[in-house]
Amino acid sequence: MGPARQALRAATRESHDRLDKAAVLQPLVRPDITADQYARALAVLYGFNAPVERALGEGPGAARLALLREDLRVLGTDPDGLAEMTDLPPLDSARARLAARYVLDGSAHGGRAMLPGITRALGYDARRGARFLASDGLDMAGAWKALMGRLEEELADPAALATACATAAALFAALERWTAEQWMGERRG
Repeated sequence: MGPARQALRAATRESHDRLDKAAVLQPLVRPDITADQYARALAVLYGFNAPVERALGEGPGAARLALLREDLRVLGTDPDGLAEMTDLPPLDSARARLAARYVLDGSAHGGRAMLPGITRALGYDARRGARFLASDGLDMAGAWKALMGRLEEELADPAALATACATAAALFAALERWTAEQWMGERRG
């Protein structure tokens, strides 16, 4: 693991650990997850991923977002009617966008790890209902390898790396706030 990846990982570790325990996302790793909990978790993830992907523009993430939209429809949820995060950190530099890609593409690996449990519990798989988690039809391993090369090359300068680390940490913090807000809204509703 190169120094840029190590720095990004360290900058986001605490938030990542807290997100693993976030009430609205926690069911994704539980064997007793219900279809409603799964749909809710995907809706919350959509509310984060959609505005970040729009800020990044066209690219590999757009295909993954399309898979998420399709999964939501399979689950009976209209993605166009879902709330989306509005307090994103600025993604107005190449360094910030690279950090955002690290956050989103890194989550794809977590999704693939969750897929077998979702399939066992709910019957959704890479063909129906869990295409987003599976990154169905996408070469995420190849994309991740290419991204790791870019990180090490483009973030070799300490200032560039500091910007990327701050952006990645801010994105994780925004996702933490978003999941907490959505959980509280669900509890009140």
